Amino acid sequence: MSTEIPRPVMVGVDGTQGSLDAVAWAANAAGLRKVPLRVVHAFAWPLLHIPAAMWQLGPEGGLRAHADSLMEEAVRTARDAAPDIEIATTVETDFPSPLLVDLSSDATYVVVGTAGRGSVADALAGSLTIELSARSQAPVVVVRGTLSPERTDNLVVVGVDGSPLGAVAVEAAVEEAARRHARLLAVHVVRQGRGARSGAADTAAGLRLLEESLAGWRHKYPDLPIEERVLMGHAAGHLIELSASASLIVVGARGRGGFAGMLLGSVSQALLHQAQCPVVVLTRECRASRPAAA
Repeated sequence: MSTEIPRPVMVGVDGTQGSLDAVAWAANAAGLRKVPLRVVHAFAWPLLHIPAAMWQLGPEGGLRAHADSLMEEAVRTARDAAPDIEIATTVETDFPSPLLVDLSSDATYVVVGTAGRGSVADALAGSLTIELSARSQAPVVVVRGTLSPERTDNLVVVGVDGSPLGAVAVEAAVEEAARRHARLLAVHVVRQGRGARSGAADTAAGLRLLEESLAGWRHKYPDLPIEERVLMGHAAGHLIELSASASLIVVGARGRGGFAGMLLGSVSQALLHQAQCPVVVLTRECRASRPAAA
């Protein structure tokens, strides 16, 4: 019998509504998996929302009091979303991305929200999210868009490209769809250009790729509704459009080089900034550590 300790779903909080949306999503995900939730706050996150009265306690005391207040609000939000889950909290004096990357080795997911505080704050939060997504040892979920059930038909979308990392993304998406009793839409996008085959040939090749990528999962989950779709054009544009009706999008990030943005690649970066629903990003780092969405 396995005695492995369940890996928690970890969520970063910073006092914004976006981070509370991330807490609600993470709590629900932890409940679905029957694993603990770990709420994390770093002192060095943007401090613009610290009430002025708290500075009377001194820099360290004010930050600690503010962190305690954030944690109390986050725990209440998590309890509202998933009353029965186990919740742990972590407060550290650190920058958010290094802290979450360091803690990610023990997580099922690392979940963060979007800033929603204006162009400068959004740019800062975006750079942190890209760095975290590129270096995390666990899949990263960026909670975007509204979480209202009225906006979605309970659809999980996955981008399929035939790569080993793409196969991990398929696994994560299938498991998510099965847990959520959702439909799965597997999308392969062909970018046509000079020397490209005919549209019909591209479509046939794409459908074969999708069929091969999903065959084993159809056997494992015979009752899971799965749709396969081949589209022509730009992958990022199609996935962003699909995010308007999806509850979740899953992608593998196949970037190159040593910089975080290059590690992610253009499709993943576009989704992190423009998707209208939560996005799961898997990179080589989390693929190397363990299977996704365990």
